[in-house]
Amino acid sequence: METVQPPILTSSYYSSFNLRSLSLVLDVITDELLITITASLPFLVELDLEDRPNTEPLARLDLTSSGLQSLGSCHHLTGLSLTRCRHNHQGTFKRVNDMGMFLLSEGCKGLESVRLGGFSKVSDAGFAAILLSCHSLKKFEVRSASFLSDLAFHDLTGVPCALVEVRLLWCRLITSETVKKLASSRNLEVLDLGGCKSIADTCLRSISCLRKLTALNLTGADITDSGLSILAQGNLPIMNLCLRGCKRVTDKGISHLLCVGGTISQSLTTLDLGYMPGISDDGILTIAAAGIGIIDLCVRSCFYVTDASVEALARKQPDQEKSKQLRRLDLCNCIGLSVDSLRWVKRPSFRGLHWLGIGQTRLASKGNPVITEIHNERPWLTFCLDGCEIGCHDGWQFHESGFI
Repeated sequence: METVQPPILTSSYYSSFNLRSLSLVLDVITDELLITITASLPFLVELDLEDRPNTEPLARLDLTSSGLQSLGSCHHLTGLSLTRCRHNHQGTFKRVNDMGMFLLSEGCKGLESVRLGGFSKVSDAGFAAILLSCHSLKKFEVRSASFLSDLAFHDLTGVPCALVEVRLLWCRLITSETVKKLASSRNLEVLDLGGCKSIADTCLRSISCLRKLTALNLTGADITDSGLSILAQGNLPIMNLCLRGCKRVTDKGISHLLCVGGTISQSLTTLDLGYMPGISDDGILTIAAAGIGIIDLCVRSCFYVTDASVEALARKQPDQEKSKQLRRLDLCNCIGLSVDSLRWVKRPSFRGLHWLGIGQTRLASKGNPVITEIHNERPWLTFCLDGCEIGCHDGWQFHESGFI
């Protein structure tokens, strides 16, 4: 999608609109843009800006700490999202440092939601300033922050914490110690640690104490089967769980997670086991036999998943009072599947299925008569023959982080 940098408009242009929410996708976010927005929209409550530069922006045409300072004039601002997308150019906000975050946290203490992506020059001190100054902060998301570490969360237990949703994506210095600090927020409902590869079993007991947690992303974490056993023993009502790329988790861990009778085995509806070399038919058979209400299941690039897994899921007869039917199944790049496994997708199996991802498998031939037959039986069923993530409609929906 081509983005266009809008013209900088004067405050008189907006004076009669009294906009409360503004969302823009731009070529480049600049100081001039932020200063114009804040001067023109004094009643702004939510601001969402994303830029997609093709090259490194010039110094005078980029966002700096001065631009962040201008946000302090928006006294009603409660939601802020500033992200630099890396699709076109591997760039970051190199001209914003800790001082910019200090100025932002002092001027916008009423923030309830903060989403920051691509701030590569901001360290623990800058991010901690937001966490400690914005006492009403409920949602906090940081992406690809090279210098964000456990130190940013060191003093979190000493202040009132209203956090409900925390997302720390691809922050390589974050370890289990941060999770232990975040666990002090008993109201936490979403914890997304996708790409934080130093997360280990040591923090899972702290997570298991979060009685309101409904979504957990551990993509690429260094957890093991023993860690999943700890997680299963807690009373956390997790509905969405992502273990994508957890290379030390095996079929045994899935058994620990689902077969001990914990709360999670009753609440789980979305499970992502993609890119896990330790997952085979045994793990999928465990899921089918457990009788849990999985609606979305991803096993993409699990090379030891074969036709037996598809058969087991097809034969599953859910208890209508306790379990929901599988609606979306991602089998992309499961190279162990044969064309014969498609017969299990025919009626009466998979009665609730609405989406099936079979890209990069032997099943993905567009001229396959079995696919045509199934499509005639079930016109509502979407076959994705590309590499899309769960839920696409036209083959164009790819996702960046893997979950939630």
